[in-house]
This record gives sequence, C-alpha cells and structure tokens, in this order.
Amino acid sequence: MADVLVDANFLIAIGYPRDRNHTKAKTFAAATTDRLLIPDVVLVEAMYNLQRLGGTPAAGEYARLLLTESTPFLSLTTSDYTRAVDILNIYQDVPLDFVDCCLTALAERLEITRICTFDRRDFMIIRPTHTDYFELLP
Repeated sequence: MADVLVDANFLIAIGYPRDRNHTKAKTFAAATTDRLLIPDVVLVEAMYNLQRLGGTPAAGEYARLLLTESTPFLSLTTSDYTRAVDILNIYQDVPLDFVDCCLTALAERLEITRICTFDRRDFMIIRPTHTDYFELLP
C-alpha cells in the first residue's frame, strides 16, 4: 500500500455529485488500496468550495463522512510552508496554485511521489526535489 496525497479538486469531485469528475473520483476511491492522505490546507480549500457549491448541509455531511472513515489528515510544518513559498518564487512566471505548492512541499518531506488530482497542469510543471516527476492519479 502506497501513500497518496489528495488534492482539493479530487475531494470536491467526490463530495459534489454535479462535478464532472464525480463518478471517476468515487470509482477510484472505492477501488484503490493506496492510503489517501489529506493535507490540512487541501481540506480547508475543499470544504470551502463544497460549501459554496452545495451549501452548508452538503459540506457538513461530507465532513462527517470523512470523520467516520478515519481519514488521515496531515499538517504542514513551518519548513513545508517555507518550501511552498520557495516553489512559488521559483515558478513566479507561472500562475501556480499556492495549495499545490504546499502539496509539493509536503510530498518532498514525506517522500511521496503520487498525487490524486484532476488538475494536472501545476503538478506537471513543478519539478520536486525527491523524484523526477509526480505520478498523477486517477
């Protein structure tokens, strides 16, 4: 079983039935044997967007679901945040999402090479320090 970092758009796709990737995300989540890890910054971004898209009851229901499944949450450290800022500065000519920079920093520290995301652009641009590239799922 490998560890996989989860991006907000994957969580949103699972939690919002009208998302174009909803079925693909649910199918992948049900079939994977990998351990899906949710960084705290991703959780905040996903919950904000789920509440905006589906309303407070839908966001609350999804939050309860995450708790009942004992989903592992990861916190950024100060060094992760510092690295994320460095990544943002390295690629300052590219409009990178700061949360994606945070995911990259966390992946580097934990030596995780797999990211579950539907937004492939940023992760195809960023060159992490611990591997040549990220494996993007699903």
